Amino acid sequence: MADYVITTDSTVDLGAKRMEELGVLFTTLTYFYQGIAYPDDMREESALKIYNAMRGGEVVTTSQANPEQFLALWPEFLDAGKDILYIGFSSGLSGTVNSALLAKQQLEAQYPERRIYIVDSLCASGGEGMFLQHVLLKKEGGATLEECYRFAEALKLRVNHWYTVSELSYLRRGGRVSAAAALFADILGIKPVMNMDDTGHLIPREKVKGRRTAIKRMLEHLAELADIGDNPFFHITHADCMEDAQYLKGMLNERFPSIPVHISMVGAVIGSHCGPGTLALFFIGKPRVA
Repeated sequence: MADYVITTDSTVDLGAKRMEELGVLFTTLTYFYQGIAYPDDMREESALKIYNAMRGGEVVTTSQANPEQFLALWPEFLDAGKDILYIGFSSGLSGTVNSALLAKQQLEAQYPERRIYIVDSLCASGGEGMFLQHVLLKKEGGATLEECYRFAEALKLRVNHWYTVSELSYLRRGGRVSAAAALFADILGIKPVMNMDDTGHLIPREKVKGRRTAIKRMLEHLAELADIGDNPFFHITHADCMEDAQYLKGMLNERFPSIPVHISMVGAVIGSHCGPGTLALFFIGKPRVA
């Protein structure tokens, strides 16, 4: 039996049911709606509530996980003689990994015989979820803690993220695009195609006319950049736009019929920044660039 456990955080966006199937415990980030704090529980009903509120003009804010959450989660494993490998939300988007590092320092002083490995995934949403599942498969294959950690560090920049959004106004609220650029793009039907760079930041890469064109460009990027043999599955996340997710899945099935395609909903924390209508595609491929 492996002498370590893998934990993560709620921004993997795999859904509460899937996390139960995987048997992975996670810390939750927090979202704030109408003055009330809620844990990001990865349940679809939570995300849908946020998307409906945002469509009505509500502003939803978020906060990172704090050290106390890790101090509450990890000791039960350490007490049981287990070491810990933590897969964390990109430091380019959140301070959650730093909170984990602070908790690690405290716990390693209390449990000097135990080891806690922190992986800054430089991933988000379904990309982080895909990364987590690959690391879990490595562990299930018999990898030691050190082997699993080295595997994760070598793999993380090969997790490609490609996104498009329905309205740039949601990204404008988060300061990722200017108000003028968002206004004109939304009026003209211009859609961004974005990806995650090698520092874990979301970067606009191109602008296209129309939603379907943006979705097709995501598929084209996969065809160009994916290392097909290293993908036991592709992953799609959507922020309450299942029809578009199914459209993208259909194109993937036609082009790569032997590779399963998983779909999950973007959770409340990630969704509060990118907005309803966000669609994302994740795969293992060429290393990301700046």
